Amino acid sequence: MFVPVVAQEVIEPVIEQDVGWAGLGLSSFTGIVAIVALVVTQIAKLVPIIESKTVLKILISSVVGVVISFFGWKFSFAAFLAGLEVWQALLYGVFAGLSACGFYDLIKNISKFFGFNTD
Repeated sequence: MFVPVVAQEVIEPVIEQDVGWAGLGLSSFTGIVAIVALVVTQIAKLVPIIESKTVLKILISSVVGVVISFFGWKFSFAAFLAGLEVWQALLYGVFAGLSACGFYDLIKNISKFFGFNTD
């Protein structure tokens, strides 16, 4: 009886790659929001007036979000920012900053500005 023997192809094991900057949380919009919240909280600890002035906290959150997303775009830390124009990456930063400080605080302050009672 003749039995042909066929060799199976050897598959090399997959070696995990270094995550690099993705380990910092910059690989998603939510990660950038978390980093912005962390940085703004630390800045507020250094400058106590920021905690009492909500509008100032919103502005600082937006600026920090723009800076982090710009560097994420420029140095390719965040894959989802790849291929975007610079103004689109900066808009991601503004929205990350607003998300970090809370859209509710923003809407509440805008409504106070126009005289609506939000309490």
